[in-house]
Amino acid sequence: MLRIGFIPLDDRPCTSIFPGRMARIVGAEVVQPPREALGTFLTPGDYSRLKEWLFLVAGKVDCLIVSLDMLAYGGLIASRLPTVSQDEAVRRINLLREVKRLFPQLPILAWNVIMRTSITVYDDLTARYWEEMNRYSVLWAKARQGLLTDEEQQALEELSQSIPQEVRDNYFAARRRNHGVNLAAIQMLKDGILSQLSLTQEDAHPFGPHRLEQEELKRHIPARDWEQRVFLYPGADEGGLTLMARAVQEHHKCPVSVRTAFYPEGAGLHIAKFEDVPLGENVRLQSGAAGLGDHSPKGPTLWAAVLGPTDSVSGIDVWQKPDHMGLSSIDYEKLWQDMRAAQERGSYPVILDVVQPNGSDPALFQALKGRGLNTLAAYAGWNTAGNTIGTGLAHGALYAVGEKSGTLDHTAHLEFLAERILDDYAYQRIVREELAELIQENPQFGNRHHLSSEGWNELNAVVQAKLQAWANANLPLYSWPPVEVKAFLPWPRIFEVNVSCRIDGR
Repeated sequence: MLRIGFIPLDDRPCTSIFPGRMARIVGAEVVQPPREALGTFLTPGDYSRLKEWLFLVAGKVDCLIVSLDMLAYGGLIASRLPTVSQDEAVRRINLLREVKRLFPQLPILAWNVIMRTSITVYDDLTARYWEEMNRYSVLWAKARQGLLTDEEQQALEELSQSIPQEVRDNYFAARRRNHGVNLAAIQMLKDGILSQLSLTQEDAHPFGPHRLEQEELKRHIPARDWEQRVFLYPGADEGGLTLMARAVQEHHKCPVSVRTAFYPEGAGLHIAKFEDVPLGENVRLQSGAAGLGDHSPKGPTLWAAVLGPTDSVSGIDVWQKPDHMGLSSIDYEKLWQDMRAAQERGSYPVILDVVQPNGSDPALFQALKGRGLNTLAAYAGWNTAGNTIGTGLAHGALYAVGEKSGTLDHTAHLEFLAERILDDYAYQRIVREELAELIQENPQFGNRHHLSSEGWNELNAVVQAKLQAWANANLPLYSWPPVEVKAFLPWPRIFEVNVSCRIDGR
């Protein structure tokens, strides 16, 4: 059995639970640090416990997949504050040099996040600063490139007055430190410590300080390694999953290829909200990071249907626009027929649903009622386009490898696929907004960004009841057997949910 040592980005389900749930589809095991070592929400992970765990397991696993953000700072949220110095952060990730010295044959695959264009939200005030810092950082970068219009110059000056100096200072101090750590990670790859490095661009915009950092990072990457061992693309939470897909293919010597179709046809040319490159470029780069080629006669092929937006982000008001922009222009009947044709050719169908961020396209599920979505190799439709793309491609790759290698646990696959539908569609598009209404009606629950203890307990009961009821009423419409659902809010906020499904009789 393939055993993967895995240090996640934090303790959210998408980063710490998905890897294990996905690995069991192909009969692999994911070994992670103790939960208390990872911290939670606003509490950073514990470096000393992570270090102890690393040396305990490094000789007992087939490969290591490491979030450098967790090792350096204690997780994604901690990475957005300059609490840990650059020298200390670099010292921490250099722990992997000692691991490699002791276990020279152990492949170490790592990913690190390029900081997003804003700060962390944990209450209504930081929600305001989050929106303002998004605009400020874009204009700040345009000013340094001499690209500001008179109107934008005025907006920058107004934002400078509105955002406290401390907020801006902390933001840029964290950016500078994180950039230095990313450069140190590239050096670790050059020195042979890392087998692969993914630099994932968290929530961004076509303009911003991240673009200036990306150009410098690229100058330090040897041409022979660029898009061979180093990949830079929009994303963050899914980074470990794409690396796991690569590790599984290499372990089973089963290369997977991918062919992509966009719906509507021109969607691949558009830049999705929270991203800085066209959707088609994101799919290409994420495929490369996951080890998926254009064509492999020796292995299985994924057929990835990418449901995308009909226009690109533009201007500095993009964060003020609602995520769901109304009815989609996608021809769902054509999508379904194309998918069936791909299956008949022997391909494995995957749906990557990025019509809008933060949840599935409701029209997709309405249009495909009565269809056998249980025949999909993967579905994803959560958070940003990068998160969706990486999760769906990794799931599809593991399913394909499992079937070809004889290690497939089909029930585990169906359970994870059901979890994606319940999370990405039922929760993100339906239940989450119902929770927001309950919070408005009950001020003692706190706010959607940070719940009180009472609110967290009350809403957890609501989440469990609503998602089990939705599964009972709707999953059979997509050809699923009955499932037992366990669901709760992992952090005291309503942004994400932890959903696990168990098919009756398992």
